Order: sequence, then structure tokens, then C-alpha cells
Amino acid sequence: MSDNATMGDDPTTCKLSMLWNWDTVDACFISEQWHIHTLRQYAGSLIALFFIVVILEGVRRLARVYDRYILRRYQFRLANSSLANMAQSVRNNRPFKPSFFQQFIRSVFFFCQFSIGYLLMLATMTHNGGVILSVFGGALFGFLIFGRDTVPGAAVIETSDYGVYLEQVGGSSKA
Repeated sequence: MSDNATMGDDPTTCKLSMLWNWDTVDACFISEQWHIHTLRQYAGSLIALFFIVVILEGVRRLARVYDRYILRRYQFRLANSSLANMAQSVRNNRPFKPSFFQQFIRSVFFFCQFSIGYLLMLATMTHNGGVILSVFGGALFGFLIFGRDTVPGAAVIETSDYGVYLEQVGGSSKA
């Protein structure tokens, strides 16, 4: 970057503010490559950020579904193990530990969540009101769509190759 660009003399420089702002044209998000030149680009960026947060909530949901899936497989194998009554007490107290491959898949979900969250944090640190409201709106809409399985004690219905599962999630159900 030339000295003129850092001094603000260049009309194509980014407007960066550490205070709350509503800058639209010439705003930059995360890097100079994400430079907003028009109102359409600004609106497109806000829509993209909204859907990125919705996707983040979808990834979180997939991670929870996968965790329940591998736990259910473990419990199924444990229930059908050839060790009959003698190992019953061991089965009841044996903690679940994912295999290396299962933990790798879980790590990929975590990586996606962490990296998307970090990039969203960087985008909101521009203190742009439109960006912040877009991220908040995406979180609201994403949780509305994907967050229904997080209610303690709620039944979760999932389908798989083995049929339909109805499962209690956390807490105890009191009638």
C-alpha cells in the first residue's frame, strides 16, 4: 500500500472506524479485498453475512445430530454385545469414547464452527451497524430453524437407514 493510500488521499481507500458507524460505500470488512464500492455490494454483503450465520447454526445442528448418532450406535452395540449378564455392571458404567475417525469428524464440525465464528467476529469488529444487525438477524433465523433440538427434556425425532428414532434429550421428563 502506498503512502497516499494510508493518508486517506486515495478515493479508493477503505473507511475503517473503531466507533459505531453506518458506512456503506468504501467500507471494508475483514480485509482490503472485501471493499464495498456500491450500495448493491453493501446489501449483498449483508445478505451473505446473514446466510453465513444461518449456515453456522446448521453446522452446529449437524454436529449435535452426529454426536447423538455415534452415541446411539455405541449404545446399540453395547446392548447387543455377546457378553451377557456378567458384563452388565461394566456396560452400565463404561463411558463412551469416540473412535479416532468419529473424533476426526467431530473435529471437522468444530473447525467449521470455530472458523466461521471467528470470521464473523472479525466482520462485526468493523462496528458497522448493518453488519452487526445482519449477523444478529442470521443468528435469530438460524436458531429458529435449527435450534429446536436443544430444549432440555424434549423428544428428538430423527430418521436414518435403521428407521425412526425418538429420543429424550437431556434432563428428565416429568409428567
